[in-house]
Amino acid sequence: MSRSVAKLLHGVIGALTAPQRPGRRAMTLSRLVERLDAAQTHTIETRHGPIRSLTLRGPHLAAAAVGFDDEEPELLAWIDGFSPGETLWDIGAATGLFSIYAARRGVSVMAFEPKATSFGVLVEHLALNGVGDQVFPVCVAFSDVTGTTHLQLHQMAAGSGGNSIQGQPNQFGDRHFMFNQGALAYRIDDFIDAFQLAAPDHIKIDVDGVEGLILRGAAKALRSVRSVLVEVEGDNAAEAATRIEPPLTEAGLVEDVSVRAAGSGRNRLYVRK
Repeated sequence: MSRSVAKLLHGVIGALTAPQRPGRRAMTLSRLVERLDAAQTHTIETRHGPIRSLTLRGPHLAAAAVGFDDEEPELLAWIDGFSPGETLWDIGAATGLFSIYAARRGVSVMAFEPKATSFGVLVEHLALNGVGDQVFPVCVAFSDVTGTTHLQLHQMAAGSGGNSIQGQPNQFGDRHFMFNQGALAYRIDDFIDAFQLAAPDHIKIDVDGVEGLILRGAAKALRSVRSVLVEVEGDNAAEAATRIEPPLTEAGLVEDVSVRAAGSGRNRLYVRK
């Protein structure tokens, strides 16, 4: 139904602007989009305060905003357990909604998102929600090797997933991508050393398949973090014992298996006992 209505409205707008010269028509349409974007900002009411989202930037943003409370409740519960003043690294932050939720909780966040279209909206979301002082956005990828690389994009739309890096398939074994975006990639340990940072208290990793590579590049940092939440789907779930668990176990982190049965069933939580 929504597709049919959208098609009808598109036709009406085309008819109304048809008499205008091409340049003027382009300006009219851009102003309409600007007005719709501002008018349709969606407010997510959370237990820590409202989060405003630019839902017209794409269907993935709209879905993420509308389903915010229900999509990954185990992730929200994990953040709710943080203490104000703790630090979170949100790796695979997409458009930043979970980073903003953590900021509303009083947590200091570094939000890492290498996909250019998502990163742009992430920064806009920080400005829209007034959390620029609490969330530090960084447009880099993490892996097991530091250097220049390519991010393989499944779709260009902001907030969309299914991407990968360094020629790797995504978590479902898909190697069919529409565009290779240049990106900087770091080992987490190298990033910490390069910028003289402290390891975070908590790490969230949701990167569509290369979670294991990231963990392998974080051996030193993992020894001091308190908890790590990792999205584990597809091939990663089948190979978790060899891809995901060894770096965490070696760092003294153990899985809280109760989280597997909670909410989405996609996330696994590893904590320091």
